[in-house]
Amino acid sequence: MNYYVILGIPVDADPESIRQAFRVLARRFHPDAGAGSSAEEFHRIFEAYETLRDPARRAVYDESLRLRPRSAPRLNVEPLRPEPTHAEPFRPAFSLRRDIFEELFDELFNEFHANPFLGRRF
Repeated sequence: MNYYVILGIPVDADPESIRQAFRVLARRFHPDAGAGSSAEEFHRIFEAYETLRDPARRAVYDESLRLRPRSAPRLNVEPLRPEPTHAEPFRPAFSLRRDIFEELFDELFNEFHANPFLGRRF
């Protein structure tokens, strides 16, 4: 868990940009904020801010990042949407058969021309 990535700031960020990033994220993820809020995410953001705002704790954290091995094993993560097993041709949500459409249209057309004043008063 990289605190710089959590706050969305560069490694050489000054204390003011750390504070601003924390305030923006805290407003968004605070548990009392309503929709889209997350207590777990807020605690991660707060932990990152507490570590990076204190110069002594930040120095220790930066040193631990420097000593951390870069080739950490990657986890096999399943994709959010499964890949299609085969390509399916595009099909519209509904199909309108031409013969049914023409039959319906012919009935309406013939009825209108047989009695054009149907339902009208003069």
